[in-house]
Order: sequence, then structure tokens, then C-alpha cells
Amino acid sequence: MKHLLVPMVLIAPMLAPLPALAQSGFEAEKSTRAIPCTCRFKGADIPVGQTMCLDLPNGPVLAQCDRVLNNTAWKTLQQGCPTPGLS
Repeated sequence: MKHLLVPMVLIAPMLAPLPALAQSGFEAEKSTRAIPCTCRFKGADIPVGQTMCLDLPNGPVLAQCDRVLNNTAWKTLQQGCPTPGLS
């Protein structure tokens, strides 16, 4: 029985700090690292939240760059696009 306790006593202190270090390191990296999320439009990067008029095969739509799970995608806001007019 004494032979089984010696290895456990030596290994247990080395394993105890690992989860705490891994978690704190991940949290620190997550809070300081900003990932720029963008959508693509005619070869340009469009930031999340910006709206654009997209010309689709079924007609123009007003769409907003949005996040879907861990990807970006265009979210349709309305059919057609606002056009400037004379008042």
C-alpha cells in the first residue's frame, strides 16, 4: 500500500494548477484579442452591422452584414433599396 501512495503524492501537486492556468490564460487571451468580422461585397470587406444594397438575381435587396454562429452573412432587411428622391 505504501508503494501506491508515493507516486500519487508526487503527481497530484503537479496536476492541480493546470486547469486554473489553462482557464485563466484562455480568458486573458479571449478578452484582449479582437477578431475583425466582415462580410464581402464586390471584393471589399464590409464590417458587421453595415447595410448595403445587394443586386440579386430576383432584384435588389437591402441587407445588413450580421453574424450567424461563427460566420458572417448578409441578412435581408427589405426587398428593394431606398432611392434618393427630390423633395
